[in-house]
Amino acid sequence: MEPDSGTPTRHQYRTTSVYQLDDRRLVLRGGALDGRRWVGVVGVGKRVFCGEEPWSTAGVYLVTAEVVDDDGKPANIAVPAFAAEGTAGAAST
Repeated sequence: MEPDSGTPTRHQYRTTSVYQLDDRRLVLRGGALDGRRWVGVVGVGKRVFCGEEPWSTAGVYLVTAEVVDDDGKPANIAVPAFAAEGTAGAAST
């Protein structure tokens, strides 16, 4: 096996994860689950379902890179991935 030079090679497959595979703490901001905490394996910029009810768009949050201190542990802020129905700025039919 040749030493890794750190330079990508054409047609070389990736041996590392695209994002962190450890549990990530989330603080949910906005939407139906505002103020709740969630822990799971998810990357920054990815969507995750945080609800306890059957799947709905109201429980889908987007993980941001913004990190806050949550009881002495770092946690990422997650915001609703979809605008709630009937909110200002939403298209009406």
